[in-house]
Amino acid sequence: MRIALLTDGISPYVTGGMQRHSYHLARHFLKLGVELTLIHCVGHDDDIPDEAEVASLLEAPDGMLRVLGFQFPKAGALPGHYLRESYRYSCQVYESLQTEWRNFDFIYSKGYTAWCLLEHKQKGQHMAPVGVKFHGYEMFQKSGDIKVKLIQFMLRPPVVFMNREASVVFSYGGEITSIIEKMGVEPERIVNIPSGIDDEWIVQAPKQENGKRRFLFIGRNERRKGIDELLRCRGIISESGSEFHWVGPIPEQKQLDSESCIYHGEIRDSKKLRDIIDHCHVLVTPSHSEGMPNVILEGMARGLAVIATRVGAVPALVDEENGYLIEPLKQSELKSALREMNRISETELTAMREASIARVKEGFRWSAVAEETLRAIEKTTHNISKVRE
Repeated sequence: MRIALLTDGISPYVTGGMQRHSYHLARHFLKLGVELTLIHCVGHDDDIPDEAEVASLLEAPDGMLRVLGFQFPKAGALPGHYLRESYRYSCQVYESLQTEWRNFDFIYSKGYTAWCLLEHKQKGQHMAPVGVKFHGYEMFQKSGDIKVKLIQFMLRPPVVFMNREASVVFSYGGEITSIIEKMGVEPERIVNIPSGIDDEWIVQAPKQENGKRRFLFIGRNERRKGIDELLRCRGIISESGSEFHWVGPIPEQKQLDSESCIYHGEIRDSKKLRDIIDHCHVLVTPSHSEGMPNVILEGMARGLAVIATRVGAVPALVDEENGYLIEPLKQSELKSALREMNRISETELTAMREASIARVKEGFRWSAVAEETLRAIEKTTHNISKVRE
């Protein structure tokens, strides 16, 4: 099968959950014998890796991978710049294979990358079936302030357009599927598939770390990640006798002046990240909006209990067996969950951590996710071929 995978970057060249998902999807498609054309980008001033480097990263068999790399357009200063940059990038993506889109069996698009392509499809250009994946649909979820809400409204129209024009729409299920259906996408065009984790991440048992109870936050300095809510828990963090580890580009002005807080900065090396995770007990993700966060899957795979918000498809990952699920933007619930995680016994905590590992093993291995995705793609192409006949 010939698939074009359109992305807004892959790890480790670009950090983020969508980029890690793209990396794993590409790597496992190649393992399954897919002839893959990968379109990706790096930052506007970063060097574009050559095809041989990307092929080595993805462990691509000879002759099975074609790579087209771009620099993402430079950010502007006026409101709406991200949307304009995303459209410009989607035009670059379209033009890169302008005469070849009908030659693929399937086109898998992440984020806004198929925007320009789907405009041409709407005008009648013949092309392979297009599947769209927007991960968390954060622009349709709760926001922490009025500025974010205004940005969300700006981002919505092209998302609705692409979901309606796509042959299929990939969803993580749960609230994400409800959001997609409200756009007018028929249920039969929605494919519910979870995200996954590579086997190399999954441990057999939680690592037993003695001494202080250690909490962990991994994420960017974004309002929707719930950093401000965590900062308002400074009293609990500083006075509980526990440690709080922070991974991500957290600016100095947002760092708590406390001996209990350890800031690791941005970590791109997966081994270093696993070492930090293994040193902790509880992952805290108080996001206002999410899809199915890779960071939760990674934490669970290494045996962490989880405090998370009831957003997107997170309830498929976290419940009372492996942590605490709280409502987004509820400061009192976050404080209560942190206190409770400090209060429970080592036996109770270990049971939660073991439940995290078991859940990942049962339903979130990348090998199984990729196979399920490929089966869904094959079904889509088969059904469309039958309709054309």
